[in-house]
Amino acid sequence: MPSPPPEALPHAYPFRLVERAELIAGGRVALVLATANGSRPPGDEWPVTMVAEAMAQAILLVVPPPSTSDLRLVGLNKVRLLQPVRPGSRLEVAVEELAAFAPLRRYACRAHSGGALAATAEITVSG
Repeated sequence: MPSPPPEALPHAYPFRLVERAELIAGGRVALVLATANGSRPPGDEWPVTMVAEAMAQAILLVVPPPSTSDLRLVGLNKVRLLQPVRPGSRLEVAVEELAAFAPLRRYACRAHSGGALAATAEITVSG
């Protein structure tokens, strides 16, 4: 499948954590994590908060909202990092909508790297 357009993410350096993305079968997106222009040393592991933010950015690519102007990250729940993730890693993120209430949406995200489960999170957005 073609790559999502870059404008699908309203983020810019240093907040854009995805260098490129490819939609793959089953409502998943493959993300190649940014090296942040070398601000992270080679081989250094990303903190769990950055991995969770990358999964949140994947939501915008898998289920793009009509407008990103009012979109806000509201909450991160049940975030787990199960294996080290490094700059340049390829994460395959599956996104599933769990619930919706007015402008709030909650998603379950599961990220795989190298065929193994790397991280999970429940992410709530508003907008």
